[in-house]
Amino acid sequence: MVYDNNHFQHVCKEVKRHLEDSEISKLAHWYAATVYDRRYKICIGLPATFFSIIITWMLSANVQDYFKSNPGQNTYIIQLPLLLSLIVSILSGLGTFLDFRELATKHRTAAENLHSLWRDCKNWETDFPDAEMCEKAVQTIQLYRKRLNEINRDAPQIPKWAWKSVNSQRKEGSINYANE
Repeated sequence: MVYDNNHFQHVCKEVKRHLEDSEISKLAHWYAATVYDRRYKICIGLPATFFSIIITWMLSANVQDYFKSNPGQNTYIIQLPLLLSLIVSILSGLGTFLDFRELATKHRTAAENLHSLWRDCKNWETDFPDAEMCEKAVQTIQLYRKRLNEINRDAPQIPKWAWKSVNSQRKEGSINYANE
């Protein structure tokens, strides 16, 4: 294989494609991880914790005994711990079924791996300033290609709403360095 300046330019174009692909994908994965984590905390974790605390307080403070000894009071309150226990069980089941926490972890891992590749691509010109090391550059870009394929294979699918967030993240300067 001939390793010349023309070949080196093709390798540099591939690096730029990897740079763009890893940048866009990492932003979408990070956004998806943030959303799934927030969904878990707000929709599952916070209500389950709140209701568990209420149940514990009601059982430990003998709230039921008060209402049993005062029959004129609302007797439905006696059933409240049972109802709250049911709600906590349903929330726990939904947490397992929807798996927001696991989705957030998978998206975060994919984003971190893509960020690592992005940084390597970002530093390409420092490592390979010209065609003198073309053979080594070809080997390196083949490793980058393999890494990108592995990341994409192991990563969860990015939801459409996460893809849509990329342009606004870029406009906000989420991937820009101050000295660029």
